[in-house]
Amino acid sequence: MNFTKRIIYWNVSCLEPEIEAISKEVFQLARLFSKSIIFSINPNYLFRFSFKKNYIGFHPAFDPLLRLIIPYIEKFSDINHIYGEPCPWTFYKTLGCKPLILTIASEKGKLRKDFLERCQKIIVQTEILRKRILALGIDERKVELLYPSVDLSRFKPTDYITDNITDIKCTPRVLFASAPRSEQELDARGVYLLLESAKLNQNIHYHFIYRQWKSGYTSLKATENYISKLELNNITLTNEVAADMSDVYNANHFTVIPYTHAHGGKECPNSAIESLCCGRPVLISSACPFSSFVEEHTCGIVFDPTPASLVDAVESCVKQYDILAKNAFTIAQTYFSQARYLARMRQIYQELT
Repeated sequence: MNFTKRIIYWNVSCLEPEIEAISKEVFQLARLFSKSIIFSINPNYLFRFSFKKNYIGFHPAFDPLLRLIIPYIEKFSDINHIYGEPCPWTFYKTLGCKPLILTIASEKGKLRKDFLERCQKIIVQTEILRKRILALGIDERKVELLYPSVDLSRFKPTDYITDNITDIKCTPRVLFASAPRSEQELDARGVYLLLESAKLNQNIHYHFIYRQWKSGYTSLKATENYISKLELNNITLTNEVAADMSDVYNANHFTVIPYTHAHGGKECPNSAIESLCCGRPVLISSACPFSSFVEEHTCGIVFDPTPASLVDAVESCVKQYDILAKNAFTIAQTYFSQARYLARMRQIYQELT
């Protein structure tokens, strides 16, 4: 059935879906619901728009003007879908006359009970956050756990998973696909932890994927300097957008999420999910909220955020690779299907209208 209602996706993404995870998720929804508009506020651009892709973005410095125009723009929507932080301040202050859905894809920021109660639907991406929201007294019928989705026809193993077992015992290959934009984020994202782990055991090879952000970034040079300081030869660092990320996952044995703090990055990292869809187990720090999912479903290894613990996790994952890899692929089919996710979102929109 064709969906004819207009949805406005209000968010704080950088509008770079080829690089940034929240942008990717928002653009994915906007493509399906063709009458939708993406409206973003982000400090990494002054002003950005595209008539072809139906998006417009402003710098937070425009806040006084935005408070005036957002209520006017809202009148042309049938549904408001805020996507990103728990309570983006400008949208919290300005939206309210149309049905409101909140998807919390980044848990940075304060949960405001008054705002959550204004939402007709709250979608979360980790079980930990769902429990936090329910603990505030929010009606559990409003709150739904929906993981980010993946195109399973694109992200899938390109070989028999067991073919990797002999190779992995010689040189385990670990992919880090969530490099931060700024130097200030390197510690919390776990970059320094990874590099120190590489120094500790140089038989493990790491592939760092950095991306060329349109508005610039400061993390690359600092990482290169640290690699040089430690004199590491078991690091491959690329600085470009991969043509096909599924090929990158399949060229490695594991994907690592090495956060040293809970807010080190996206709480449900897209790189972890895409890796699982390719049958590649995840090495994930206990500091990341998604680690409970990995542990529960035995699709990777959870480690404490220290270099020694990560090295031990790699060695443990090598020994269990067959079962972990098969579990990763099976779990992905159940939880991360793009078709099922989009069908559920369509149903939610229809219920609200």
